[in-house]
Amino acid sequence: LPFVECLDICSLYRRFIDQTPFIMPPPEPATLKSFGFSGFFLTALLSSLSYFNVDTYRLTTRFNALQSLFTLNQTEIDRFMASYALFDGDWSNDNGKSEAQIVDYYHVLNHLCALGNVEKMYIPPFMDGSVNLAANQELFERKMMEDIGLTLDGNNDDKNVLELGCGRGRISAHTARETGAHVFGMNIDPSQIANAKSYAEHTGLGNRTDFRVQSFNDLPFPFPDNYFDASYQVQAFSYALDKEALFKEIYRVLKPGAKFSYLDWVLLDAFEPGNKEHEKAIRHLTPLLGAVDTVHYKEVEDAMKKAGFKILLSEEASRGEKGIQGPLIQTERETFAWVGTFSKYFLPKRFTMMLERMDEGVQTFIDVDEMRLGTTSYQIVLEKPGAQCDA
Repeated sequence: LPFVECLDICSLYRRFIDQTPFIMPPPEPATLKSFGFSGFFLTALLSSLSYFNVDTYRLTTRFNALQSLFTLNQTEIDRFMASYALFDGDWSNDNGKSEAQIVDYYHVLNHLCALGNVEKMYIPPFMDGSVNLAANQELFERKMMEDIGLTLDGNNDDKNVLELGCGRGRISAHTARETGAHVFGMNIDPSQIANAKSYAEHTGLGNRTDFRVQSFNDLPFPFPDNYFDASYQVQAFSYALDKEALFKEIYRVLKPGAKFSYLDWVLLDAFEPGNKEHEKAIRHLTPLLGAVDTVHYKEVEDAMKKAGFKILLSEEASRGEKGIQGPLIQTERETFAWVGTFSKYFLPKRFTMMLERMDEGVQTFIDVDEMRLGTTSYQIVLEKPGAQCDA
């Protein structure tokens, strides 16, 4: 377009930004130091699309993530790179590791994940091959809500729900929106909690969510006995230092009859301890998964039983004949390949190298999934024995 016409269009976009209420959270303001005119133009374009009721959430999220990565300072980058020491050895028995490294890791990783479709930072169980990864996440989350005794009619405003390891709070927000329950989210990373609060306010869920910075390893939780009607965690508990103590604390804060859903990375029966090929594959995969502790699902069940829980369900949550996540993993791999091609023009070289490293880990993920050595979609549903929760 001629330069004058471009100025006219940008002026129009500027009015959209200044006057239009956003249907989805707007991009964070781009500065001259980050994306300059192109950033302004994209911000304006997203704003105008939102004005016409076009769902720009995914584009907006990617833009914000790209900008956040671009503006990281060298100290933040160095701490992130150093945090990979988390994945050397056994987290629960290695005193050289610290929760500060977890914060450094997720402070950056949450933005890397948001470049693709894994802003919630988990590959979901394979629920429906006809829809994308984000839709499969929502399908599983709805199932999980029903598994822990919530109804999907928005009429659970008398229920308190606890999410442990809530990340950016997107699952908490989804749970609050679908069920009407009040959801409390805990996470160790202040930047993710700030993002969760901002998102909840932008989407009208601020009065039904409560996010706080806290590690689930800091026991006891700041809640009274028998307080929550339901609880869940999604792929966060590999960071649990003492699983039995953690499950006992969850047991304490749940009401009698309340349920808890666990979805996480575990080893399956096909994994052979001492098999060098199996062990090498798992070691190669754990940095991609952010898994610092890898245990067999039966070990998790034992810790749950010792805490006093009754196991209602223990299974691979992925549907289909093989129960594998492979199709979703491959689709996300293709998304990140596209994102990586685009991002190399904006991000420091370290991050483009990291995206390539992530791609190598994805192939291992697919291999481990097909061999059924492990899965990130193993679900266990628990119940605290006692009277049923009030309807």
